[in-house]
Amino acid sequence: MIDNVAVVLSGEAVEHLDEKHVIIQPVDGYRFGADAVSLAKFASGFIKRTDSVFDLCSGCGVVGILVAIATGARVRGAELDGALADMSNRSAAADGLDAKFFNADIRDVNSDMFLCGRAYDAVLCNPPFFKAHSRARKIAPTANSELTVTFEQVVAAAKKLLKPLGTFCLVYTAARLDEAVCVCRENGLTPKELVVNGNGKTFLMRCVLGGKCGLTVRVGNV
Repeated sequence: MIDNVAVVLSGEAVEHLDEKHVIIQPVDGYRFGADAVSLAKFASGFIKRTDSVFDLCSGCGVVGILVAIATGARVRGAELDGALADMSNRSAAADGLDAKFFNADIRDVNSDMFLCGRAYDAVLCNPPFFKAHSRARKIAPTANSELTVTFEQVVAAAKKLLKPLGTFCLVYTAARLDEAVCVCRENGLTPKELVVNGNGKTFLMRCVLGGKCGLTVRVGNV
């Protein structure tokens, strides 16, 4: 499968996702972790082959690509870093997936991806965990801290993209659980499933746009 990757640039590495699929990511800089993999696994349980899915703050595309592999769904995504968006598209092409990633700012409601507003059955996001004023991480600071986008802006973008009763899935830091629930509800996204990681540090949540109240909570790893 590595031979099917059209171009691997200097400073990039090709990693195996399974026996048939690969992903390109930087040797140094932003590299996906367990949170992204957990989100993809969690979200895939609510997505059908016929669904259209959007991956916000997509990074190297790993969440959307893993969901496309698991479900066969059509995936689109947006990433502010042009190099990462390009890697995502090359990975999707190598894997033969119906997945495309835009180099776009999700705060820009006039960008191309919003021309299909209210078009998606599911929106996914692994957003920056920390406030902009927190100490910036040395590696990929914009992926870790709200230097270019806030959680409120992520949720607002998800609302614009989702069909009525569409699903929004995210992974986030448990320290901001109360904030996440409040912001989602303020935007009409009703929390329906919540999984708190066994170590208590992160959680996964599924919300439904215009959904009825009723939240299922469990502790454990996805």
